[in-house]
Parts: sequence; C-alpha cells; structure tokens
Amino acid sequence: MRITNPTILRGYNRDLNRLLTQKTACERRITSTRKFSRASEAPLSAAKALNVRRSLYNSTQWQENLKTANKFYTEAETSLLQVSDKMAEVREILVAACNTTKDSQDYAIYSDQLENAAKKLVSIFNTDSAGRAIFGGESDDALPFTLEYDSNGFLTQCSYHGVPVNAMNSYKGFPYSTPVTVDIGLGMVIDQNTQEVDQQSVLDISFNGAKITGCGAEKGTADINLNSIKPDRKYCIDVYANSIKKTIEFIGGATREDTIATINTALAEAYGKEVAYDKLKQPQMDDRGIIYSEGSLVNVANNEYNSSAEKLVVDNDAGYTDKFKLNFASLVENKIYSVDVTMGDITKSIEFTVDNDPDIETREMNTIKNVQDALDDAFGKDAAGHSLVNISTNPVTKGCFSAEGAVVKVQDSMKMTGGTQTKGAQVESKYYDKIDLVKLNAGNQYTIKVGGLTFPFDGGKTTADTYANLKKIATTYGFTVSEPMGDSQSVYFKSGNNYATITQVANPASGFTAVVPSKAATYKVNLDSINDGEEYSLKVVYGNRAKVISFSGSADSAKTVSNIQGALSVAFGLDGIHSKINIDEDGNVTTYDGNPVAVTSMESGSDEEAATVQRDKIYSNNYIQLTIDAARALRDGDIEYANGCIDRIVDANERLLVQIADLGCNEDFIDFNIEKLTTRDLNLMERQNDLEVTDAAKEITLWKQYEALYNACLQMSSSVVPNSIFNYLK
Repeated sequence: MRITNPTILRGYNRDLNRLLTQKTACERRITSTRKFSRASEAPLSAAKALNVRRSLYNSTQWQENLKTANKFYTEAETSLLQVSDKMAEVREILVAACNTTKDSQDYAIYSDQLENAAKKLVSIFNTDSAGRAIFGGESDDALPFTLEYDSNGFLTQCSYHGVPVNAMNSYKGFPYSTPVTVDIGLGMVIDQNTQEVDQQSVLDISFNGAKITGCGAEKGTADINLNSIKPDRKYCIDVYANSIKKTIEFIGGATREDTIATINTALAEAYGKEVAYDKLKQPQMDDRGIIYSEGSLVNVANNEYNSSAEKLVVDNDAGYTDKFKLNFASLVENKIYSVDVTMGDITKSIEFTVDNDPDIETREMNTIKNVQDALDDAFGKDAAGHSLVNISTNPVTKGCFSAEGAVVKVQDSMKMTGGTQTKGAQVESKYYDKIDLVKLNAGNQYTIKVGGLTFPFDGGKTTADTYANLKKIATTYGFTVSEPMGDSQSVYFKSGNNYATITQVANPASGFTAVVPSKAATYKVNLDSINDGEEYSLKVVYGNRAKVISFSGSADSAKTVSNIQGALSVAFGLDGIHSKINIDEDGNVTTYDGNPVAVTSMESGSDEEAATVQRDKIYSNNYIQLTIDAARALRDGDIEYANGCIDRIVDANERLLVQIADLGCNEDFIDFNIEKLTTRDLNLMERQNDLEVTDAAKEITLWKQYEALYNACLQMSSSVVPNSIFNYLK
C-alpha cells in the first residue's frame, strides 16, 4: 500500500502541534504554579477544589467573626470587673453609713458618694467599642443608660434606652433587646417556621444592659396626680404592666370621676387581649389616681413622641418611695393608736380605732376607714368633696398615705409610754343607748356599731332569737348585753363597767334604724378620787376620734375641772368659740354639738404602742437604681431602707461575678474555636495544594521531555517535508 506525501505531512503536523500544545501547557503550569486554569481542564479536581475554597472562605469569615466577638467579650469583661470593684465600694459606703452614728450632714456626704458611684457605673456601662455601645443590645446608641435628676440636682432614676429600669421585670421587653449574633461555624440553624436563628448555633455578640444590671422591682404602681389633668385636654402615656408596654391616649374629663372612668376604659381596651390570655390582671386606676395591677409591676411615663399631648405629673412607686404605709401586722384589735401625719408644712396627730372583725381583709378595710375618717377630720376635703390626705385601699398599696401634689410623711406617735407616770381617774357612766328588739324584722340583715366597732347580725323569728344573736356578738367580743326590758324588749350593751355607745342599728337595704337614744351621755369623772399633785389620764372617744388626755390633779376640784377642760380643748379643739367636749363642775362630760362621747380610765402603760408606720419598702432589681435609691434613703435619714440595700448589693455583685465568669468561659470558647479553625485551615490549604498547586520538579522534567521531543520533531522535518521546485533548481 502506497502512503502519499500529503498523508505523511498531515500526521507530522498533527504530532508537531500536539507536542507544542503540551509543551506550552506545561510551561503555563510551571509559571502559574497551578495544575489547571479552567475547570474544563480537570472537572473532578475543579469541583473538589471549589468546595475546598468555599470552606476556606467560610473559615476565614468565621475567624474574623470570632476575633470581633473576642474583642467585645474582652472589653465587656474588663468593664464588668470595673463594675464589680465599684459595687464593692458601694457596699463599703452603705456599711459605713448604716453602722455608725452619724448626723444629717454625714449622711449627705455618704449620699453624695453613692450618687457619684452610680454615675461611674453608668459611665462604665456606656463604654463603646468602634462607635457601638458594648451594653446597648442591638442599638448603635452611644449612651444606652441615662440618669434623671430632681429639681435639687439629686439623682432620681436610671433609664435604659429611655425606659426606666424599674418599669419591666423582663429584660426582653426593653428596646433593642433582640440578640445580635454571628456565625462561627457551629452549624447555623434557621427555624423554617419562625425564620429565627437558633441561638445555640451562633454566638451572641450583643450585651443587653437591662439583663446585665437587672431590671424591674418587687412591686410597683403609678400614682398620677389627677389635679394635673385638665378637662378636654389630650394626654398620651406609656403604660408598662407585667413587662407589657401599651401606649394609651385619653381626654381629660369634666370631673375627677369622669377622668378615672376614661382612663380605665383606655386601659381595658389596651390590655384586653393580654388579660384574655391570662398574661396579667387588668391594670386599672383607683379613685385616688393610682394605676395598679394585682401581682404585676406597673410603671407609667409620658409618651415623648406625641408632641400634641399634655404632660402628666406621674410618681412611679417602684423602688424607693415617699409613701408611708401602715403596718397592719402591728395592730391589735379594739385598741386605739395614734400617728403624726405631715402634709407639706402641716402636721396633725390623728387617732383611730382598730376594727375587730374576724375576717382579716374586712378588719383591715374597716380600720382603713377609721383612719380615713380621722384624716378627713384633721385635714378636711377639697371643694369637690375629695379627701386632701388619703390612705389607700387598693390591694397593691393598701395602707399607704398620699396626697395630690404633696408629699405625706407619717411617723409613730406615742401617747402613754415613758415620762411621767399617770393614774386612771375614776369614771362613772350611766344608761346610754338601747335597742328595741320588737322593731327588728325576722330574716333581715343588720349591723350594729358599738363604741366605733361594727358587727353584723340577723333578725330572728322571735325577739328571743334576735336577743340570742346579739348576746353571741357580745360574748365573742367582750361585751355584756342586758336582759330585754319592757314592751319594746329593749336592751343595752356594756363594756366592762361602762355602758357602750350604740350609734347605729340599721337594715343596710332600707336604712331602717332601731336605736332609741335614751338621753345624752352621762359619763362622769369622780372628782373626789383625784389626789392633789398626781398625774391622771383618760381615754375620750368622740365620733371617729379617740384621744388620750392627761391632766394634773388638784385639791381644789374646780382647778381639776379646769385642768381637764384644758386638756379636752387641746385634744379636740373648738367648735366655733366653744370647746367640742366639756366637763362641768360636777365632773359630767358632755359635747357641745350633742354627739355622743365616751370616757374611760387610762393608766400609764395600759395602752398599746403607737401604730407602726414605715415607708412602703420596694427595692429595685437594678443595682444602679438601687444605689440611687440608697443615696435618697440616706439623705432622708431612712437608715433601715439603706441597710436593706446592703444585702441586695452583695447579691447583685455575686451575680455579676457569675456573669464575668461566663464571659471568661465564652472567651475560652472563642479561643478554642479560633485554634480549631486555624488547624482546619491548614488541612484545607494542604488539600487545596494537592488539588490545585503544580509539582514544580515533576512539571519541569515533563517540560524538558516535551521540549526534546519537539526539537527532535523539527529535525525530522527534512525527511518528511518534500523538496520544493527550488531545491531542484538549486
């Protein structure tokens, strides 16, 4: 078979070009140090290399995230170590202030030191990193924590992103509380239902200041000054109840009652859904302007974004408060107590009787009514008939004293303890008021008030049954009741040797009254039993007021009467120009207005101690606010409250040390992951080299082989390429 020259020439050219291509490719691999420049050159290796490159990129990003997180955690740990030192200083100041006898000037110095410590704490928590506050949550606000001052320049409140730290018990309710997280290669998981990142699969690089410092309080209410609300004006407030924030708007009513009703309607509309889901009990305003919710913390602030709304005067009683509270646990049934109440520049001493109802709730409410009557008697009411000084009846602030637009201070008032020993003057009392049993209808409910105490009883089918019901009351509460007398079957009550005052026996539904007053009181002081120069005391009950008066005895009975009259006039004042309670020359005690009066003997030491009154103790869960509250307490001389802050500061510091330890653990975790990713990078880079990087020695040897073959191929060209016409001519 004959092979033609063109065939030989085509084969030669093909081999020559192939060798040139391989030689050129080998040169390219040597100069680029890469095994391939296009994925099509090595599809399998390229696919593997692409996965390696992706892993290397992710690893680099994760390491950058870890380095950023490490910076935040390191700076946060450094800041919290400073906070721990500052809190130890706060504790030392409080211990020094509470355990040493100091005067008001020294307490003011300690108070200033605590305020400076609070400012330093806020400064630390406002530390920023790269223009972002470390403890600001997801916010870029440079100053997440702010302080508020009163008109005297003293600290009153700490806020986090504009919300008082005491407003909510859950840190998640504060603004900018969504965690800021980064992927560090743990296998980030996103919930397909909620589209939220699983917090266990990422690293949180935000620190919620409300969570770190604590938030909320043990309890709290918002006291709105109703006098600051004007008719037909628009108001807008932010209400925080059980960490649920609602903004409500309302228009001031024509009367106080209208305004309260409008606010309660707005609260019901705002919180209806949450109440339906049993998240909290309905927030509501009582008749004194206090917004509360049983079992929940309530806080109110003017809405700062509504420029068209008027501003309200709000006092949030969550933390250290100006409210004084009656301690019901210290009260004994049927006893008379006294307290000194100061509203502004006016100080009054009031007396009240403790109810003896067997039901604790009823007893407290009746006692509160007695106190309110005494407050009204002392301070009066405004033109609209509202008490100027109140004692609260709502479940959260029960027993707290308050007044619209004024601070009310209350302190114990001791009447018969220590000092000059007194004797009980002999007092006689005769027949007073009686009850006609025949006027009481069978099956009806009645109430009887005896000496200021109220008892319920039922009308029996017969007068004997009714008498039995009354006798049961008398036996239970230490009274005696007379046998029924006459056609009306009238009876009277007696307490000890004295006849008891019966001021009402009525059917609440009809207002029917069955008391038949026989005559005015005939209490008489036995002047013959009074010795010259000795001190005596009497307990005088007049309406809802009870006073213990003291006087000196004299050999001259007229002088004794004068001394008693002077004490009565001082204790009960004048009705116009006349003394409300008078004693005549024979010792008979009467009233100018005809109202009943009761007089009993009172020896020194025979009465109970004054009612225990103390500030309504509410402690903040936030240690910055707690430091501010302790400073206010020391300034007010309330050492008991400041002393209560010490243990809470210690507990807070212990929790802070745990948080610091957690940060340290997270830093170790970050370091561990950085080391792990570094090792992973080395392995990936080695794998990348295997897949992509040229073996230089091997490629150079191969290139020389291709070069030799190529040169040899060129040398063979003389025997392959046919001679041209010019060769023949030559």
